[in-house]
Amino acid sequence: MALKCLNKLKMRYLTAVCLFCVFLAGCSVKKYDETKQNDVDFTVLSEEEIPEQVSEIIETSKTENFRKTYSDKDYLYIIIGYGAQPTSSYSIEIQELYESSDALYITSMLKGPSRTEKVLEIETYPYIVVKVQHTDKAVVFQ
Repeated sequence: MALKCLNKLKMRYLTAVCLFCVFLAGCSVKKYDETKQNDVDFTVLSEEEIPEQVSEIIETSKTENFRKTYSDKDYLYIIIGYGAQPTSSYSIEIQELYESSDALYITSMLKGPSRTEKVLEIETYPYIVVKVQHTDKAVVFQ
């Protein structure tokens, strides 16, 4: 009987230690330098200019909000989508893209149709692809 209680106590202790470790792992978010060093030159790509690999990322992610990157040897592609929208005429605006000592910071905003704009009552999936020179720095979405 005493052995059974001791085993239960060991299992509870082990479970508590495991949960604590999982909690600590989830709380360890890397902090990047936010100090702006300079603006980053970028190009917003048209649908025809988007590489096939990036198009595949968009296609598999478009129904939900997403923030992703893809890079090749020359460029870094920053891909932002705002999921399903109820009508046409939504767009995405890049408000800021700058570089710190260890990261790129990008801020975007979803813009809905204007009050005077004629819209189609169809579900759309607005996204934007931004191309910058290749970097190994992390991308922080704001």
